[in-house]
Amino acid sequence: MHRLSFLTAGLLALALAGCSSEPLRRVDALTTSPKPLEQPIGQAHSALAAAPTCCSGIEQLPFEPLEAGFAGDVLIDTQAPAYSFKTGKSFFRAFALPAGGPSFEIRLYSQAGSSVLAPNAMLLDSRMRPTRLLDADDFAYVPPTGLKGDSLDARLRIDRSQPDHPGNERYLILYTSDAQMAGQTVLQHPAKAYAKALGNEPPSIPDPMAEHSPVGVIRLVMIPDNAAGSTVKGYVPGYSIGQEMGNELPSAPAPTVLPETSAYYRQSIDTALAQKNLERALRLADEAARVGDSTAKQHLLERIEIR
Repeated sequence: MHRLSFLTAGLLALALAGCSSEPLRRVDALTTSPKPLEQPIGQAHSALAAAPTCCSGIEQLPFEPLEAGFAGDVLIDTQAPAYSFKTGKSFFRAFALPAGGPSFEIRLYSQAGSSVLAPNAMLLDSRMRPTRLLDADDFAYVPPTGLKGDSLDARLRIDRSQPDHPGNERYLILYTSDAQMAGQTVLQHPAKAYAKALGNEPPSIPDPMAEHSPVGVIRLVMIPDNAAGSTVKGYVPGYSIGQEMGNELPSAPAPTVLPETSAYYRQSIDTALAQKNLERALRLADEAARVGDSTAKQHLLERIEIR
């Protein structure tokens, strides 16, 4: 996964009503990665079990506004609100995304140490309909690089090229699930990373394990399309059929696929194949099919055959 330097941005910390912790912490470009929460997992699970459920529905969650270009740490601790998602009860943080301005990419880095919060990320449109759900298949472990420590990383793009489109994604919820909390992540041993950096054979020693926890720190970085290195073109609607994400939503047709949308998926598939990332290419083809582009998979097969 490509790494970009963390962008500087301003945002005043907004406290949730009834919560004493600071849910957001601004970071600057030269700030080192935050330490993950090292609270004993047993205590965190007990706190989660005892925590009252904040709301009776998704639309009632306490959404905090995020300013364009925000870069900072999202603190999901035992003082965060709790909600009973379909995947289980979880502490969470919920955000209202910028409605206007340029399209942007969101990068998420869940910090890992002896424990890590294995995130789920839910996106909703302006009518509070879930549009996308990122889970264990979307957050990949990335070893330390530069000032960034071990983390579970994901990236997603929020489209704003059609401001009035009903499928525009307006809300983001970060949480975890029962299935995620039951797992663990294998981290790369520092000695192995050092050996690889020197071009040597990594030593045969066991790698440390990070137990999945109900609490953690997620670095969130928003990168506008006009930032250096942005190559995304074409409108990509966010709305997907809810049943494909495990949400009991009424059946609804996907938006009409524009030529620009099809071009975007083909370009992204070609880029993934050029990087020898077949898994990402397959996921892009599946995502294209969910928004109504039924020919993306055929394009992928043709590109594979050419190679």
